[in-house]
Amino acid sequence: MNWLDQLCKLSRSRGGSRAWTIALALFATSLAVRFLFAPSLHGLKFLTFYPAIALATLVCGWPQGVVVLVLSALSAWYFLFVPSDVFSLNYASEAAALFGFMMVAGFVVVLVGILRETIRRLDLAKAAQETLFSELQHRVANNLQLVVALLRNAQRNLRNPVVAAETLNDAEERIIAMSKLHRHLHDGTAFVNGLEPLLREMLSNTFQHLPVTVGINVRDVSDLSIDQMTAITLLVNEAAINAAKHVFSKGRGRTFNVCLREAKGRLRLDIQDDGPGIREDAIGAEAHSLGMGIMEAFANQLGGPLEVANDGGASLSVEFGASRS
Repeated sequence: MNWLDQLCKLSRSRGGSRAWTIALALFATSLAVRFLFAPSLHGLKFLTFYPAIALATLVCGWPQGVVVLVLSALSAWYFLFVPSDVFSLNYASEAAALFGFMMVAGFVVVLVGILRETIRRLDLAKAAQETLFSELQHRVANNLQLVVALLRNAQRNLRNPVVAAETLNDAEERIIAMSKLHRHLHDGTAFVNGLEPLLREMLSNTFQHLPVTVGINVRDVSDLSIDQMTAITLLVNEAAINAAKHVFSKGRGRTFNVCLREAKGRLRLDIQDDGPGIREDAIGAEAHSLGMGIMEAFANQLGGPLEVANDGGASLSVEFGASRS
């Protein structure tokens, strides 16, 4: 079927006047061949027209196929029936033959048109599958890098067995939590309604049973790829887990805000709680914590460094470019 695939690829590059030129050339060729082999095709008046109709439909499209069909019927009526060179049918059998040709040729146009559309959809599905497979490989590579970062973080504490065990248990819990969220994100309908509903659902699950007011402002942002929305969701989720553990569960804050805004082709994600914040002398040490390592990994996936600051509470920000896909 390689020849058919090549023809359909050719058809996608033939549009506008070129498609009509090809269709008319096919009709002219079929008519010329009919006259050239007239003595041998005396009883097969329409034989050379069928390939032209089928090829015009396949290569150019069904409108061109219909036009070639009509031109073929008119040519047969004018040239091939007695008397020739006049639009006249003296016998019912001739009218029946012409009508039968148009019915069969119409069926050919419909059949080939369906075949052409089916092949087009299969090509689109194949391209989508290749894109999804490439994205999946990319995400798997990113997640493996994240697991490596978690294990390296645990390795720093190997000299203290108790702390090392706690770190490894924490890493295991984080990986399991991210795995569950990933399965939800890889659902084809996860991002159908945009990023905000997904963030609200995720934060509602994270802050359940905690008195936290959540603010989300991401409505005016466009040009986000699936990879970017996935990384943003996982980054916000990790920030929420840290805030729930160190701030809200201890009654040290009550609000958690997420803002994603667009300016001059760049995007900026801000995550903030109203807790006590991070002490200036602890920011460096905090950067080596498990949660911070995870958030830095997701910030790197977005394409920007993670900025940590105190602004009425702990503030995390990352700036990155809009998707061009």
